[in-house]
Parts: sequence; C-alpha cells; structure tokens
Amino acid sequence: FLNYGKPGETALGAGILKDYKAPFDFHVFDSRTKAFVLVTDEAKRLEIGRKISPVNFVSEHSPPTLIIHGDADELVPIQQSELMIAKLKEQNVPCELVVKKGAGHVWLDIYQDLETVANWFDRHLLGTK
Repeated sequence: FLNYGKPGETALGAGILKDYKAPFDFHVFDSRTKAFVLVTDEAKRLEIGRKISPVNFVSEHSPPTLIIHGDADELVPIQQSELMIAKLKEQNVPCELVVKKGAGHVWLDIYQDLETVANWFDRHLLGTK
C-alpha cells in the first residue's frame, strides 16, 4: 500500500483508494482510557502500512504464485503485481504474471482464464504438466 503505482504514492485510504477508507481506519488501544483510538500520526500510519503490505511478507517459504492482472486496472496498479513478482523471484519462488491486455480490475471473460489457473495448480501442486 506504499509506493502504490509509483514510488512515494501512499494508498492507505488515500489516492486511488480514497473511497476505501474503512480498511485503513487504524486504531490502537489506549490503556489509559481503555478505548481504541484512531491513529492520526502519519509516521505511525506509514509504519502500519509497511506491516500490512503483502510484499513485505515474501520469503523463500512463500507458495508458488500466479497473478493474473489487467493492464487497464484503475484500482490496483499493475506495478503492484510486477513488484510482487520481482520479490518472489528474488526469493526463487516459482511465480508468473499473466497480463490481460485491455482488462480492468475484473473482466467479463475471466472464466477463460480458468484453464491457466488449473494448469498452474496441476504443475505446482500435483507436479504434473
């Protein structure tokens, strides 16, 4: 959620994700008041953003990963998938990015990608193909 689409772009309920504030409505427990309080400190929000960004969890133990992403996606920049694939490759994790030309965040003929998904699972879970 940091460097979202380009370096320095923060999408913790802002920018492209400005209409998705709830997942980024971070709270911490205040032992003095015994209540959860909203995190408003930007440095703390960025720290939480780093902790919840999936790319920061990639390791050599990550599972084989297939990502199918539309290159016209206006919600999740394709850069996010490219970054994840690069991190997976750094850890020698089997991975593949399939780019759907002209597709957005979803596409009407997504069912046509089921064979690609099934073949991926057969290759990496069953050890066939």
